[in-house]
Amino acid sequence: MSADQKGNWAIFYRKLDEPMVWKTLRYKRSDGVLVSAKTYDEVYKFNRFKEAFNFIKELITIDNPIYDAQVKRVCRTRGTGFYLSGN
Repeated sequence: MSADQKGNWAIFYRKLDEPMVWKTLRYKRSDGVLVSAKTYDEVYKFNRFKEAFNFIKELITIDNPIYDAQVKRVCRTRGTGFYLSGN
């Protein structure tokens, strides 16, 4: 399944100790910490759902996971904004 020009796949994640604070992935630092995006251009976008799913599989299947994550479609709004939609 390929993403079209109107949207791409993104990672929607939260820390397990902060159940109500969800964020959108910007990048993963070398020490394993996930950094959140504020604008559409900062969002790390995957071209295929499977690539994004494989990324989160590594996050949530390790011993003592730190994060919970979902794959969602990210779409641009006017200006620098974005929204996430379900699969």
